[in-house]
Formats: sequence, structure tokens, C-alpha cells
Amino acid sequence: MFGIVFSLCSCQTSNRLLHAKKVPLSPFIEQAHVMMPARHRVPFHLIWRNFDRDVQWRVVKKTEIYVAPVTLRHLRPVKKVLVKKEIQQGTVKRDELRMAQVLRAKFANAFIHAPTPRYKLVMKPTPNSVTLEMAIIELNPTSPTGNVVKTAAKFIVGPLAGLGGIFTKGNIAIEGKVRNSATKELIFQFADNEADKMTLYTVRDFRPYGHATIAMDEWARQFEEFTRTMPNHRVEESKFFTLMPW
Repeated sequence: MFGIVFSLCSCQTSNRLLHAKKVPLSPFIEQAHVMMPARHRVPFHLIWRNFDRDVQWRVVKKTEIYVAPVTLRHLRPVKKVLVKKEIQQGTVKRDELRMAQVLRAKFANAFIHAPTPRYKLVMKPTPNSVTLEMAIIELNPTSPTGNVVKTAAKFIVGPLAGLGGIFTKGNIAIEGKVRNSATKELIFQFADNEADKMTLYTVRDFRPYGHATIAMDEWARQFEEFTRTMPNHRVEESKFFTLMPW
């Protein structure tokens, strides 16, 4: 349970180095001082687990999970200058409400569609459930305009033009907490950040939240796998690159 084009190198070390860096925790996290990596178990940047035996004993009997609405209370302002200008001009929408709904749906669907889920999804907390609470703390859209210029430059200048992606990349950072729905005891916390994947070409580069949606899919899959696997099982990290065009 909880205890959750140069040669493209697929080794774990390179994958970790080229992934998005962790971002500062928000006040949403209640045990910030003891949050730490546990990549031997789950690829989130930071986690915390409650090892109290009584808490574990009460939660081990749970068979249901409720995914609460995602909060935006701790969402930080857009950081990238280029996409900030696009938002001001109206060419990119600051679509945080819809993305919060998408994040909730992705995690719910992970339990609905998993072949052998540890928990059955429920529509409200029950005495037999745990509750997953989540917050989006950073949401920087990908810059479609910047990526149009970058892609065109690749054909004229060559692959090195892709280095300009540092100005066009977006990112999404989330935090999550799992509680005993009945007692409200905190069981588990996690925090992670994902940026646009390295790619030769993908339509997602021209969609402000295309890469963010992929990150949500991967987080949901990883979290669901974490909840149903043994403590010696390693949930694999997502790749920093993709060859998929969609």
C-alpha cells in the first residue's frame, strides 16, 4: 500500500538529470520539513509517509478512494515572460480552472481503468475510504507562438535552434495529500514538477497545456500503481523525451 537528435539515453541517471527540477513547496504541504525523495519506490520529487502503527492499522482496511476537487489556492503567477505576454494579449488562456478539473479526472480515471486497483473510486468520502487532496501550485503554459518560431528555425538553422525551447517551455507542479476519510489523519504526501518533454516534433508544442495533460496522465498512473504495489516495488519514472507526435 503506502509503504507508493543526439542519442537519447534511457538510463535512469540521465533521465533524472534532464527532468524538470523540483520547485519550492507551498503551504498546502503539512510536513514540509520531513518531505524527501524516495525514488527507489516512487518517482515523485518529494514524499512523506506516516509510519505510526495505529494510523497504518486503521488505513490498511480501507478499500475505497475519494478524489477531492483540486485546489488552486496556492497557484503561483506565470513565470515565463513570453507566455505571460501571450496571456496578456489573449492568444493564450490562463486556463487553471479547467486544468484543475482535468487533473482530478485523470486521477479518478486511473482507478476506474486499472486492471486490479487497490481502491474502488467513490463519489464522496465514506467510512471505508481514503481521500486524495491535490493542489496545482505552478502552471506555466507552453508558448505556441515561440514554438512556431523555434520549429521553423530548426529547418533553417538546424537542431541547435531547439535550444531556444528554454524560453517556450511550460511546466506544471502539483502537491497531493492522502487522508483517512473518517479520522482526517494524514497518511501520505507527495510533490512533483514536470516540464515539456524533449522532442523532435510534437503537436503538443503548439497547445498551451498539451504537455501538462501528458504529465497528469503519468502522475495518475504512477500514483495508482504506487497504492497497489508492495514496498519493494519501484514505480518507473516517465521519460524526459518523447517521439510521439501527438
